[in-house]
Amino acid sequence: MASRYFIIYSGKKPTVIEKVKEIEEFIKSRGFIVDSIQIDEVMENGIPADIEALIVLGGDGTLLKSISRLPRSSIPILTINYGRGGYLMNVEPENSIEAVEKILEGRYLVEKTLMLSFKAEGRKIGNALNEAYISPAVPGKIMEFTIMKKGTVFYSGICDALIISTPIGSTAYAFSAGGPAVDNTLESAVIVPVCPLTNTRPVVLAIDEKFIVMAQSRFNLQVLIDGHIQSVFGGNIKLEVEKSEDHVLFINFEGYISFARRIQKRFK
Repeated sequence: MASRYFIIYSGKKPTVIEKVKEIEEFIKSRGFIVDSIQIDEVMENGIPADIEALIVLGGDGTLLKSISRLPRSSIPILTINYGRGGYLMNVEPENSIEAVEKILEGRYLVEKTLMLSFKAEGRKIGNALNEAYISPAVPGKIMEFTIMKKGTVFYSGICDALIISTPIGSTAYAFSAGGPAVDNTLESAVIVPVCPLTNTRPVVLAIDEKFIVMAQSRFNLQVLIDGHIQSVFGGNIKLEVEKSEDHVLFINFEGYISFARRIQKRFK
């Protein structure tokens, strides 16, 4: 039976739809099976489990939503950039057919990328490929936070919000808020206070063991994971953060360094 490929795309730009058709025709011409679907339908219906690889056309938001619907972590993903930033997207549109051809021929590498798991009140609220954003649900209000590891308090402060980022997400929102750019081959979490009232600065924390984030405010607190998974709590929250059992497999090619690409795009 021929291998099956699955394309997810953002339908906001006509050029994306044209490229999807071109890729579909190319895959079919090589004797493989391919299906395509817009991201909004994926959020409702999910992604088939019996696919050889996933191809995502869009920006970082399209990719992050797609990943939240992956039926298994072992599906490799080719990302084609049609976003404004596209920091997580590895291939530009003009190189997309060449990249797809290499995938069909098995001439590609797979980069295993960690995710962070977030639990609150005894239940898992989500995995983050980029980051979790913790803040009061009422804009303009502040919160206090304390971070503990192995039963020891090592970091606390007062701020508008707190970003807890993965290494691959360190060049996204965390970087804009003043955090460091961290090589995604390092297993760590980046903690960035947003507009701190206290003398706190971003820190990078190893995730060999879970750590605890406690936050409190006079208002409800919210946790936003990867920009689309939202949970709202009362004025006190205790989050358990650790390396997720799930991961993401990104497709790339010989000589390609994803961290270098993100740094170059950021510094431009």
